[in-house]
Amino acid sequence: MAAHLRFDAKTGMVEARTAYGEHTKELLQLNDDAVVQYRLGTLKTVRLYSIEIDQLDRQLKALAGQLRAGKISQAQYEAEEQDINQNLADLLHTLQSHTGQLSLPPLRKKLLGITLIKP
Repeated sequence: MAAHLRFDAKTGMVEARTAYGEHTKELLQLNDDAVVQYRLGTLKTVRLYSIEIDQLDRQLKALAGQLRAGKISQAQYEAEEQDINQNLADLLHTLQSHTGQLSLPPLRKKLLGITLIKP
């Protein structure tokens, strides 16, 4: 498909590279206003999540520095670290789902008693 279509992250639009690409773009309405706005929103979401993840990483490093300097106790460090790591895990999961890095769940073998995938 890459030979026929190209995604422009600045505009959120899909550009045709061949006649087949042009046909596909029109057939699937790949540059419909709502679809383009959704893509741009997703790209912005990815950027914002990346910024938030970087900030949490910096917080973890600063927290470790406070522990080394004796400004906080081990218990305070562990409680705060756990909270930051949970936030990081949630953000990373969401980021990965928006960027397509998460594996898709396996297809069901049966649905309503109908075999969808033969063993």
